[in-house]
Formats: sequence, structure tokens, C-alpha cells
Amino acid sequence: MTKTNFLIAIALTCLWGTISAQDHRTISLVVPFSAGSAQDVSARLISEPLAQELHARVVVVNKPGAGGTIASAYVAGAKPDGLTYLMASASHHLAGAVYPALPYHPLDSFRGAGLLGFSEFVLITSESMRTPDLAAFVARVKSNPNAFNYASAGYGSTTHVGMASFSKSANLQMAHIPLKGTSEIINEVLSGRIQAAMVSSLSIFGYRADPRVRLLATTGARRSEYLADVPTIAESGFPQFKWLVWAGLLAPAATPAEKVEDINRAVAKVINEPTMHTRLTQLGLYPKSLSRAQFDSVLKDDWLHASQLMDQFKMTQD
Repeated sequence: MTKTNFLIAIALTCLWGTISAQDHRTISLVVPFSAGSAQDVSARLISEPLAQELHARVVVVNKPGAGGTIASAYVAGAKPDGLTYLMASASHHLAGAVYPALPYHPLDSFRGAGLLGFSEFVLITSESMRTPDLAAFVARVKSNPNAFNYASAGYGSTTHVGMASFSKSANLQMAHIPLKGTSEIINEVLSGRIQAAMVSSLSIFGYRADPRVRLLATTGARRSEYLADVPTIAESGFPQFKWLVWAGLLAPAATPAEKVEDINRAVAKVINEPTMHTRLTQLGLYPKSLSRAQFDSVLKDDWLHASQLMDQFKMTQD
């Protein structure tokens, strides 16, 4: 072997060692809710293409409970090595404003890694309510104060605050039933044990033809492209009501900027790929990529809004 060929062989061996080391990394996307939730579906959808972009193994880890704070605490305390991310949404800040004593700060313990986009919600009811539209639902609940209930994925979750906000605007009195996650909410509504809920359009999309549940109204500013037959709450008699939330990956605050930048670029490339963009949009998540600084700005504004909202409703975990 010539000296040149020997040096090339050494270089290729080193390169292969680097690639192999990258391929053996395992990146965890920690989901605060159970399988079937909006965050879970989103995480599983992007995990494979994200793995290809990052040359690493990407796994989805579900840690449901306590309105998402169990998963948030886990990621906040994780080693800041760029291998652990929270698949978060606005519920991260809402729950943080509800629970008074957390082992982390909802804003300061994290940094934005990659925004996926914004999602809308759908107000659903059990067929047992016999209310074909939002007006009929509101009328029935108003005529029977505290006779009906609605479920959420826990105090401070987006499913809680969204429905509580609408109930306040419509002057409805309903009992709040906190559950572990969106899949449990939907199952309880299908069974008729829960009368109503406000869930992400992503999580209810597969049930749109199920006769056991009615999709009364969406929470966006305009009708969903893929639920075009479902009116918005705004056009159903409540013109000021809108409920849209962000979804994205958060890293432990001490994670090096270069590692966060790597995943930010990878997420942006994945969600902007035409097929993935369409799939996410069909599920009610409208993709939008932002720089790390822009995403951090969104997070700061959202934390301020969540804190103000919790003060307004004076929600507690009691």
C-alpha cells in the first residue's frame, strides 16, 4: 500500500467512525400526553425523516400526566446534550401558570429548538346530546346549568383552557373532568360518559365520520381546508372567539446553541418538504418554520399571555 493510499484509508476509517457514532445516537422526543394525542401523532410523523436529517435514531417517549408537567420536568432535568427534546405546545405554558410549585420554570428552564407550526381545535359533543350545531348545544347547556360535563387532558392543558374560555364567552356552566390525555377524552365522548370537549383537529380528524360524535365547530379564524363542512365558532355566533396554539420542540435551557441550531434546521427542512407539509396540514397543524430567536420570541409572548389568562380565570388545581 502506498503512503497516499494509506492516508486515504485512515481518513475514510475516521470518517466512517464519525458517521457510525452519529448513527448510534438516540434522540428522544418526549411527549407530555398519551398515544393518539396531537403531540404524539406529530412527533411520530416527523421522527423518521428527522432521524434521516440528523443521522441519528429518533424515538418517541410518552410521559403523560399532571397536565403535561411530568414530561416537562423530565426534559428540564435531562442532560443538556442535544439528545432530549420536549414535544410541547401552548399547554406547556398554561399548565406552568396553573401549578404553583413546579421543579422547573416553564420559560427559563427551556429554549426553543424547532417550531412545527400552529394548530386549531374542534368543539366536539357526544351524539347523546342530540345537538346538531353549536347554537343547539349552547341552548341546551344554558337551560340545564351544571347538568353536563366536558373533559380535558388535565388542568392547564390547551384542551382545558380552550373549553373554559369558550364556556366563559358563552356563559355556560359545565363540570370539568380532567383526564390523562386526548385519546381518553375522545373515548369518553364516544361512549357518552363525557358530553363535550375541545380537542385538536389533528386528534379528531380520524373520527369525523363516526356517528357517535359530532364536530360542532372549529376554533380557527376561517374554516379548515380539510374540515370544510365544519363551521368556525366565530361564524356560529361568537365572532370574537379564536383558539390557535403553537407546537414545537423545546430543549433543556443549557443545551449548546449549535446543537439546538442543528435540530432547528432539521425540523424546518422536514416540515417544509411538500409531502410532509401536506400531511401535517391535513391533520390540522399548519406548518411554519422559525429561527431559534423567532421561536424564543413566540415562547416569551405565549408565557406572558398564559400567565395573564390564568389570572383572568383564577384557575387552580383544586
